[in-house]
Amino acid sequence: MPSSPTPVTVVTGFLGAGKTTLVNRWLSDVERGEIAVIVNELGKVGIDGALLNARVRALIEITGGCVCCSTQAELVRALAELVSAPTPPKRILIETSGAASPAGVVHAVAGSAQHGTHLLDGIITVVDATRVEVLSAFELAIEQVGFADIIVLSQGDRCDGDARERAQTLVAGHNGAALVATASHGELDDPAHATLEALLAQRRADFAPPRPSLDRPSEHVFESISLAFDGELDGDLFAEFMESELERFSGRLLRTKGILAVAGVPNRMIVQGVADRFELSFGEPWDEQPRTSRLVVVGFGLEREALARAFTACAASEGQPRRT
Repeated sequence: MPSSPTPVTVVTGFLGAGKTTLVNRWLSDVERGEIAVIVNELGKVGIDGALLNARVRALIEITGGCVCCSTQAELVRALAELVSAPTPPKRILIETSGAASPAGVVHAVAGSAQHGTHLLDGIITVVDATRVEVLSAFELAIEQVGFADIIVLSQGDRCDGDARERAQTLVAGHNGAALVATASHGELDDPAHATLEALLAQRRADFAPPRPSLDRPSEHVFESISLAFDGELDGDLFAEFMESELERFSGRLLRTKGILAVAGVPNRMIVQGVADRFELSFGEPWDEQPRTSRLVVVGFGLEREALARAFTACAASEGQPRRT
């Protein structure tokens, strides 16, 4: 058993709030090997873990359900595995699915810490400052804010001063005791509290508010579709897929993310979508690793089979498609 408990920090927030961007930025501030990360994704295909893997000591992905309910036992096992290592990490970050209720995560962390191996030292909720209306539309988003010790308003660069003030006022109305910070591209706007450790230290300097009841229920009314195949995409066909197939679900999309192998492109193509807004960027080169394409779509009233057929039709190589 370690000489002192390993601190565990939970990063939560609604779908597409910017959790992975924030965690990735924090990981860049520490030596690789100091922090372990547990990533939970609603679908069966993990995307966020692949984006974080290069910076962490150990990464455990829990897919196919929320750690707040159906895969809570997997979270407990993952924590036990990390803290029982000969040299435990200095900190464990848990990045929850956007569909996860903090109540179940708190139960899992606190309930498995009875032997003093780890402790919950903070819940950080990320809220997209440009989409604070989700707090009015989804009880789960309100619950995530209510549990927060720290609220990070992401997408600060997309907001003017009035919009930031409105976002701060709205989150304060749901949790007036939390420390509120703003961030742009994962970078906290206050240089004095730009790192995770500095932000947690600032929060510890304040009083700790009572937490909401752990028994508050939540309902997951959206669905996740995970698509994958072994091989490359035709870039033009995928662009058509985005413009035609996904456009059909305009107004019903919550989150789209993927890591794609595009024919003729040596680097991974990263797809990040929030609602009807999509961004494409390039990640690490594939080098000698198998070129595969994965896409996760989360939303309401989606047509699983139609999306699967359309995504498979984007294949540019003879790789055998597969769907999960």
